[in-house]
Amino acid sequence: MHRATPLNSSMRGYCGGGARSCVDQVDDTTLMQSMAGNFMANETRKEIEAPQNYGFTSVVFDAERGQDGKIQACAETFVGFMGSNRSLPVTGNMDDRRHRLYKLEKGDTAMFRGRGDKQQFHLTQDGGFWTAPQDKTLRMHLVQQDSESNATVQQGGGGSASSGGAAPALRDGSTSNGSSGSGQQGGGQKRGQEALYKEGQKSPLFVEITKDKTRISGKTSHMALDDGNTYVHCNTDKNVYLGAEAGKGSFDFVATLSGPCVNTLGKIG
Repeated sequence: MHRATPLNSSMRGYCGGGARSCVDQVDDTTLMQSMAGNFMANETRKEIEAPQNYGFTSVVFDAERGQDGKIQACAETFVGFMGSNRSLPVTGNMDDRRHRLYKLEKGDTAMFRGRGDKQQFHLTQDGGFWTAPQDKTLRMHLVQQDSESNATVQQGGGGSASSGGAAPALRDGSTSNGSSGSGQQGGGQKRGQEALYKEGQKSPLFVEITKDKTRISGKTSHMALDDGNTYVHCNTDKNVYLGAEAGKGSFDFVATLSGPCVNTLGKIG
């Protein structure tokens, strides 16, 4: 027979239930993102694991504090306690009333940055729209690298940690048998990855829109119609071919009232 007193019920609710949390700061430098936040009054916690959906990740803005140091505005989340253990909190999704994109139509999906950035990727009933203000850059590029294998890291020796095999990695990169992972596990394969957009800014292979110009860059650049044929071709010989792709027809230099162009050829016939 279990005796439920108000004190027992309160304790079970406190330990086994969840908590609403203000998000003070987020640490995205660890392999599993972590956050610091406030639960109940005078209950401040840090290094709380914050799992992300595979293939998607985000880092919320830090909390805004008043002159008294108290949080005035911040992102929010709901926290669960594993095994009804108040010392093992894990966060759910984070949201931020300060920046959330809202008033969407049913069926819409979107990605966005802070409200002041005005950067949105929005899938709507009318189509997909990638939007940014004119002081930003919209760029799609290929980095100067080839893709690599995503094969699962092999556990050394095929055994458990107690039998000499590789142990599971913990949040700080160490393993459960006390050895340091240093970003590696098992056969030495790296874990995690870093952003490539800065490296891509150096790439000569891109499509880019800024307020001053729109650029298409590659070893060759083609403008084509839906018939699959090229009608404007910037070729590796530094010439522009009009009417067809270079090598697919006869061309001669375009003539103007002032004389022939030095690097623009038109298709003949």
